[in-house]
Amino acid sequence: MHRATSRTVRARRQSSLRRRTQIGATPRRSFGHNLAPWATALSAVAAAIGLFFSATVASSSVDATRKQLERDRRQQAGRVSYWTEDASGMSETVIVANRSLDPVTRVDLWFYAPDAGVDGYEWVFMGFDAIPPCTRLTFAPRAIDDFLKGYGIAQGGAPIRAVQFFDSDGQQWLRDPDGLRAAENERKDGEDVGVAPARQEPAEHCDK
Repeated sequence: MHRATSRTVRARRQSSLRRRTQIGATPRRSFGHNLAPWATALSAVAAAIGLFFSATVASSSVDATRKQLERDRRQQAGRVSYWTEDASGMSETVIVANRSLDPVTRVDLWFYAPDAGVDGYEWVFMGFDAIPPCTRLTFAPRAIDDFLKGYGIAQGGAPIRAVQFFDSDGQQWLRDPDGLRAAENERKDGEDVGVAPARQEPAEHCDK
């Protein structure tokens, strides 16, 4: 005999079926749970980029500081120069100027004498005590010719090629046609003449 199923019994069966279905079903992951690994990775990338830019800024700062220190170190030496002016015959007038506010000392003029047989390097050095601040020294051709004559060098036979000196901080510098650089060697020969045999005048464009 078929017995009708009541609404209460049917509801209980459906509820039991739903529970069994939920127990056997695969759990769903939330949207936020799926994004968590990506967020961690992005954070790591952002941190790495931040470290890179911080290191770049720090390196640039160190480089700028080093360049500024080098400019400061070269400031006085950069205001010492020499040049020549044509004179009668084969001789030249030599001008050396110190446009800084401090003296430069133990100055050497380098004359190149390839045919004089002076030494293995073919150089003759005229050394003198100092160039005062804001001072220009003019060496007349005769003063240079008389000096070089002591080495058997004929008039105009040894043009000037460099000037070497010490700045007020005790750093030795060399200026030649290639520019200014720290001197590598202190000369051990040549002649010290004491006071430079030159006319002293105020230097133009002095660093005041």
